[in-house]
Parts: sequence; structure tokens; C-alpha cells
Amino acid sequence: MDVYEITGNVTGISRTGVNFLEPADSYQNLEDGYVYRQVLQSRLGLAYFAPRLAGQTRVMGIFEHILPDGSKQLLVADTNFLYIYNTGTGIFDQIAYGGSMAAYAGFNIIDKNWYISGTSYPDKNNNPRFVFTGFGITANAAGSSVFFYDGTNVKDYTAIADNPDYAAQISRKLNKAIWVSIFGERLNFIAPTIENIEQNQQLLFSGIKNSAGNGDKFNVAGSGYIEADTYEYLTGFTVLGQVMSLNFNRSAYTVEKTRDVFNPYFIRRTPTVLGTDAKFSAIGYDDKVRSVGKTGIVATDGRQQLRCDDKINTFTRDQIDQLEFDLTYGGFDRFNNQLMWSYKESETDSDTQNKVLIFNYEELSWSIYNLRLSVFGQCDIGLNLNWEDIDGASGNESWAQWQTTEELWGQIGLGDQVQKTLAGDDLGFIYEINKDFDDYFTNISAITQASSAVLTISSSAFQIGDEVIIEDVEGMTQINNDSSNVYTVTAASSTSITVNQDSTLFDVYTTGGSVSKVINFRAETIPFNPYRSEGYMCYVSHVEFLLDTSGGHLYVDVIADDEDFPFKQNVLLQPSNTTTKSSEWITMTVDQEANFLTFVMKQKSVSSQMKLYSMRIHTKRGALTSG
Repeated sequence: MDVYEITGNVTGISRTGVNFLEPADSYQNLEDGYVYRQVLQSRLGLAYFAPRLAGQTRVMGIFEHILPDGSKQLLVADTNFLYIYNTGTGIFDQIAYGGSMAAYAGFNIIDKNWYISGTSYPDKNNNPRFVFTGFGITANAAGSSVFFYDGTNVKDYTAIADNPDYAAQISRKLNKAIWVSIFGERLNFIAPTIENIEQNQQLLFSGIKNSAGNGDKFNVAGSGYIEADTYEYLTGFTVLGQVMSLNFNRSAYTVEKTRDVFNPYFIRRTPTVLGTDAKFSAIGYDDKVRSVGKTGIVATDGRQQLRCDDKINTFTRDQIDQLEFDLTYGGFDRFNNQLMWSYKESETDSDTQNKVLIFNYEELSWSIYNLRLSVFGQCDIGLNLNWEDIDGASGNESWAQWQTTEELWGQIGLGDQVQKTLAGDDLGFIYEINKDFDDYFTNISAITQASSAVLTISSSAFQIGDEVIIEDVEGMTQINNDSSNVYTVTAASSTSITVNQDSTLFDVYTTGGSVSKVINFRAETIPFNPYRSEGYMCYVSHVEFLLDTSGGHLYVDVIADDEDFPFKQNVLLQPSNTTTKSSEWITMTVDQEANFLTFVMKQKSVSSQMKLYSMRIHTKRGALTSG
């Protein structure tokens, strides 16, 4: 009998007779889970970072604004306003329009894929300033959609009254751009609109910032524009060290700095037949820019551009809605070594993104998260709480009750020092990813006795179809449930949900309780038969699973020869509640011969994170294959 093991510690072939399979090559489908340190686990949940934005509309950008003194501010934009995070209250305060824009009504962004781009760029006196723009921002009375935040108000970057140092090129008034970035000590507008004409292959740049204000002038020596030698549309950009990568529909260009003060940039084409289609999908990491095109996920290092999605090579064509492809938005989670792309799934009733594609660049594994997120961002800003500060008014609803507190105990008092991955959604909520295990957690304040129970809840983003678990309700204790009997949300608003549970005969609700969205973990192995190349079927006697004892139960299906239904279904693997060990081996009998076998592992939970350290498959050669 041979033993094949999917493990996190060793790969290759062991002299002890155990053949090890690399985790990255072991799973063909991974949903709401990921491989971290070569351990397969269900994903961590998300938590509300702050109360809902006042505008209650789609989040269009999350920015870490770095000030000249090294301090930081957290800014967020929705479809109408810019907000700043108040570290004292834990709330995003709406920033007023000022100066020449005092009467401006708002961005009024109508298309979901017209995201906002921004960058920190101090003025000539080194006063902090955040410059931002976007293709979908409604122009102000002067015809401008390029604005800046000066620490007090949002003003017009191109208005002399607001920004006296601004100077346009002759007959080249800047109206807006798709992206803005600092590069080469200059302010760069990528794919700008000049005199109301879109310059889809152009990069407009200012002079170098100095005491004369040249950093805001586009008519001085060292300023100007460069244009790519193509008629393709610009579809993304990323600053990658000393170069800037420009993505196009079927090509890529690299912008390099020169020593010529009059011609500071040199542009050259990167050889490729592949391109980018999602304008805000580019992510720079490890000397490469990865972006999403309809032909696949591509990576460029400034010298060449190649596909990097060999393990999911039809994903962007089959799984992403081709008509809403430009909704795709890229992000970075440094804590779990993950690149993330939020996208709208094909053949779905959703009108916005409802999935997140995850690439673990350390493990080279791919997975899918069931999350409804519009944009991503990062910060190390948050509430700096002491023990006595924890209550329901602190910006985190879970702190209203001690028994439902989600905050990691070891991080209380360190909220403004911990690196965070943030995300926004269509409803104006800001989340922290990988915060804890509960998803869309919120507290309950009332429950009706009705044929379909209606729960009054704190402001939240539950939607119809969500599977939820209700816990810690007092009075109407019969409604408390677990992962073996989840409820489905049949109606939802920001402050109430209806679930498919008849509570007519339940006791009257008195107080307490919380509701969380179930994390529905699923992992499917590649078809297993190590003897296939020799012409033999494989016989599997049993499989051993090394599970974390604090991670709850796990269900397993076993499918033979890619049949429609498993011959073993929902086999329960439950760690012993008496063991004192952190992990435990649990055996599942298979006793089946097949051309190949597929193992599907499943868990529904809001209370614990499943961790599978190792999986040993005990097998031997079977009969000759039939074909």
C-alpha cells in the first residue's frame, strides 16, 4: 500500500515511503478558503471598520494619504463625496467643498466602473495635499474634474483661485484623467482629457516640485506629455520601482526616467500579444505588474508580458462577466500574501461585484471568496482603544456586548498601529478583511413573532440569499441556531432582515443576540490516481486527515470518475472534544477502485476557522484502466 500526502511541511518524495503532493498542485477548486504557510484553511471573515458612510452609496476609492511629516490620513471616496477617517470617533467625516467649489453639489458618478484615482502631492511650501480625479466625476462650473483636499476642503486643482501655482500648457486645459500618480517627483495624469478631448494614449506630467511651484505647472521646462505609439486604449498603470508600467488592450508600455531635464521620460513598448481590459486591476508586486484581461491574467516586468494564470487559464473568459469586465478591481493583502481581484461573476443576477479572486503568491495557489466588494485599500490607521473605551458607540457594533466582541484581545489598544487591508462596497460600508471569522456580523435589537421572523439589526449589508446564523438571543432562545441548520435571508434592508423561520410560537424576544453570515468553505482536489500513466486504476482504502481541534467539524464527499453524484457524501470528520492536542488525525474509510477519485471538503461556520494540516491517501494499483 502506498501513501500519498498533501502536506504543508514537505514536498517531493520521502525516503520513508510517503509521496508528498504540493498544496498548489492539489486543489482544482477552492472557495472561501486559502493556503497559508502550506496549510489549507477556510478564510477569515471581515468586520465593519467604521459606521456606514453618510452618503450610503458605492465606495469608489480608499486612499492612505501620507503627509510631509510622515503621518497618515485615511481617505475614502463614494459616488459624491470625499471622507476622512476620524481617529477620535472612529467615523468617516464628510469633507466639505470649498473655495471656488463651495456650491459644487457632488461627484455624481453614475457608472460603477468609473473609479477615483488619487495621490499625495504636497504644494510648493510642502503643505499636505491630496490630488484626485476620475473619468466619471461630474465637472464643476469651470469644467474641471481634477480636485484636491488641502486638509480642510475639497477644491479645484485647475482653478487659480484655489491653486495659484497651476499653469496649463498653451491651449491644453486639463479637464480630468482616469488616473493620477506621483512619479519622477512630478504629478502625472494618465489618459487625461484635454480641452474636452480624451487622450487615450497619453501621459501628461508637470515640472519637478520646487519653491516656484513647478510641480503644478505643465508649461515649464521638464513638463509636457508623452504618447504611446498605438491606437489602443490605456487600460491601467502601476508605478513599479523606477519605472511606470502602462497597460493597453493588447500591449504594454514601460516609462523610464532619464537624465534629460527637458525630456524626463523615455517610453518603450513591451513585446506581447496579451493585454489588459480591467482599468483598475493592475497590482505591482515582486518587480512585476499583474493585471486582468479577457485573455487571462498577465504579468509584466518592463521587459516582457506573459500570462501568469496557468492553473486557472480559462478563468477570466468563463467566470468574469464579459459585459461588466471593467468592474474588476485589484488589491493587496500583505498579511496573508494575497493579491485580490473583485469581479462580477458571469451568469449572475448581481448588478455589481459579488466574488473576489485570490492569488496567494507565496503558495502559488488560487481561490475564490464570496464577498461583495467594490474597491480595496490599505492603512495602519484605526481606533486606539483602551479597555474602558470598548462599547457600542466606538464605531464597531460588535463592542456593544462583551460576549460578542470580535476584536482580537491581543490587539486592543493597538488599533492605530496594525496594518490593515480595507475594502468598500456598493452600500457605503468600509470593511477590514481577515479581521476575524464572522462575516457581516451585527447585533440584534428586536425579533418579531411571525411566519417569517423579522430581525431589527444594526446597520449592515446583508442581502437576499445570504445564509446566516443567529446566536445569543435571550427570550426567544428557540431561534438560536448553528451550522447544521442555517437560515436564509428572504428580505433585507440596512437595518432589518427577514429569515425563513416561523417564529409565531416562539417565546417573546427580550434582549441580546447577533447575526452573522455563514462562511461556506469548499475545497476540491484534483482527480487522484498516481498510477494513471502506467495504465492502472487506483484503489483507495482510506484517507487520514490532520485537523486543527479548535476548527470545528469537516464534511467530505468522494466522487469516482467525475460522476455527477458522490458515492460517499457528507462524511463527518469531528475532532474529539476530549483531546488536549492542537491537532488530531481522523480516518475516513473509502474502499473504492476507480480511474480516479476526487475529494471534496466542506464546512459551514461563523464560529471557527477550519485548518487542514495534512491529508494522507492510502492507495495501491488497481485493475487495468478501461481506456
